[in-house]
Amino acid sequence: MDAAVRKEASVKTRLSVMPAFGALAFIGVLAAGGATPAHAGPYTDELSKCLVDHTTEQDKAALVRWIFASTAQHPAVAELAQVTPEQRTEMSKTVAGLFERLLTQDCRAPFRDARKNEGQETVSAGFGVLVQTAMRGLIENATVSSALASVDAHLDKQKIAAAMADSP
Repeated sequence: MDAAVRKEASVKTRLSVMPAFGALAFIGVLAAGGATPAHAGPYTDELSKCLVDHTTEQDKAALVRWIFASTAQHPAVAELAQVTPEQRTEMSKTVAGLFERLLTQDCRAPFRDARKNEGQETVSAGFGVLVQTAMRGLIENATVSSALASVDAHLDKQKIAAAMADSP
């Protein structure tokens, strides 16, 4: 195979990975809600473990900040957050660097094996687990947990108890 054909094949291989990265923002939202892949094979499990094991607390904080800034674009919450385009760009660059480091250095072999043996969706599934781990750290923060628990003061517990009593 000549150099031009090898280069074209290499570019096509690299570009075929890119749709998975376009889905990562969507994976972030799903994972934050606790969604998990319907089926993860052993190679995806290894990739997921590697991604989590090679992500520092600083990396997880950057990932959570990026998810927050990205989801803050939604019209239902946009007025609540003030994230400048420059901040969003910097967060995106930081997370892109994280993804790149994880896939090309820290977890290169598990990434290659998972993609080869279980398909392209392994990238999304693996990062879904990473996002779940990062978001769990956010929600388990005492201040955040307290804020989330504040809804309890506004619940009509008698109505809820009555609804449970009516259940079969």
